[in-house]
Amino acid sequence: MSKHTEVANDSKIETDDYNQLTNEGKEVPYEFDEVNKKWSAHYLPYTQYDPLEELARAIATDTVEFIQGEK
Repeated sequence: MSKHTEVANDSKIETDDYNQLTNEGKEVPYEFDEVNKKWSAHYLPYTQYDPLEELARAIATDTVEFIQGEK
């Protein structure tokens, strides 16, 4: 199993081969649009991202729930 870990906006985000996404250890629910081949999450409505890692970065930097200091 391959795991990708990085820090975005002081938050540790992780994705793995099973397409699990976590931010600071908290599992983040998301959806994959099979037609458009894009990822999305209810934290960022009306936006879609190509790689899951890009969605993870956007959640870490653009959502109040995950911005460090805002928790």
